[in-house]
Amino acid sequence: MGKWERWLVPGILAAVGVPFLIAGSLLRAFVPQAVDRHAQEVARLPVATAATLNEQGTQVLLEGWVSDHTPLSDQPPLVTYSEYHRVSNDGEWQWEHRRNYTPTLWVQIPGRDVEIAAGYTLRSTASEGKSLGEQSQQRRYKGFKATDPILVVGTLSATGDRPVVSAAQIAFATKDTYLATLAEEAVTARWMGILFLSLGGMLTLGAILVAYGIGRTKG
Repeated sequence: MGKWERWLVPGILAAVGVPFLIAGSLLRAFVPQAVDRHAQEVARLPVATAATLNEQGTQVLLEGWVSDHTPLSDQPPLVTYSEYHRVSNDGEWQWEHRRNYTPTLWVQIPGRDVEIAAGYTLRSTASEGKSLGEQSQQRRYKGFKATDPILVVGTLSATGDRPVVSAAQIAFATKDTYLATLAEEAVTARWMGILFLSLGGMLTLGAILVAYGIGRTKG
């Protein structure tokens, strides 16, 4: 076996193991904390009413339903959606997220319609639509249609007769179920971080042991 061929196995183990260690460290260190911070922000927010949407720049939480004033998208009856394509990955078919369609949305709460500025994040959805014709088996659309219940968390960027919420996160949830989902996301991120760290640690340790064995053999 050539000089460099001896180091091929430990090199491969290290090349795979170290990125897993880095990814696991980042995942465990940052993602759960970010989710927890968002959950704390949501927990302290009262459910807004028509009378309380009066302080520009504050975080607000809306529980309502999609107003029928919102125009239909190009995938009716949905007014906003995430698009998924059916793809083959190592011989297995799965749905891969391709894009979000997030135009201006109107949400109805008791006594008022509230405008949700375009570009919001769809965290979970209520309804599903499908393409027609040849694409019907290859594309899937998940989003909201008029009258679907909806939760919005964002910044009140305009008040008065036409309140606007910007930089919003939108979900098919109530405040309580949304908080429960965030708690699950934080736990999942922690366990994924542990899994990546464990796998990366084993691969890196394997690389060290193999390299040590090669060194002893040469000695």
